[in-house]
Amino acid sequence: MKRLHTWLFVLTGVCSSLAVMAAERSPVADVHIHYKWSQAEVTSPQQAIALLEQNNVQLAVVFGTPPEMALELVELAPQRVIAFYQPYIDNLLKPNWFLNRRVPSAVRKALASGKFHGVGEIHVSDGIGPNLDSKIFNDVLSIAAEFNAPVLIHTNASNHSYMKRICSRHSQTRFIWAHAGGLGAKEVGKLLEACSNVWVEFSARDPYKSIGEQVADDTGTLRASWLELIKRYPERFMIGSDPIWPISEIDSWHRADTGWDTINDLYTYHNRWINKLPSEMAERIRFRNASELLHRR
Repeated sequence: MKRLHTWLFVLTGVCSSLAVMAAERSPVADVHIHYKWSQAEVTSPQQAIALLEQNNVQLAVVFGTPPEMALELVELAPQRVIAFYQPYIDNLLKPNWFLNRRVPSAVRKALASGKFHGVGEIHVSDGIGPNLDSKIFNDVLSIAAEFNAPVLIHTNASNHSYMKRICSRHSQTRFIWAHAGGLGAKEVGKLLEACSNVWVEFSARDPYKSIGEQVADDTGTLRASWLELIKRYPERFMIGSDPIWPISEIDSWHRADTGWDTINDLYTYHNRWINKLPSEMAERIRFRNASELLHRR
């Protein structure tokens, strides 16, 4: 009897390990990836694709700086990579993109080409800009809606109300809210309730830079507040990596961006908490929600 108990214990452990291994080899969708001029200095397109393959990323949303750099990854893996158009077209600067009158026509041309399937990452900041009445900003969001192209937007604000004003005004535009807005579950929940056209992504800058409480605790378990919110809106959460380094700098001109060196750790961070969720919920967050939003199955 003791021997049987021992074998059952071993078998349970093996099954558990196999389940974890299977989960880790499940397809992954990453909706927040950069490939920039400063990253190409140290990470070639071929190396970037190899890292995605290594982590079983079957769907990768890539923003290029300049925008065309995303197409270098698409060319190597067209079934795996989707390019979004990041409208930072002059001097590669993001703080004032919304003042450039050439941006709306550039976005229209990019989406009409069929090479780009979304817009972003675009950065906006309450108190800095753009003004919510900005013609350039509003034209970009309207053009995205016209092409049914999602907009991945990064907002710097202390609560959800800034983003609420944007998604309410542009109810026909589908938004992916970067980094869960940089806010806690309570604030994110208010936005999801207010705007049905918003999806949320967890970009795993969490291990390095978190504006508040990290999504997962020290054991790699999703915090209760986030779990409760995901149960309410299981179809509206996704993951991202956001492989940039150093994360504290907007754009470093004096050294290369080595963000792709961190990407394995970022996926490990996500896998720890996702693998502890119920299987259907885990599969949704890991892959299915993004594939449905982006019409890639």
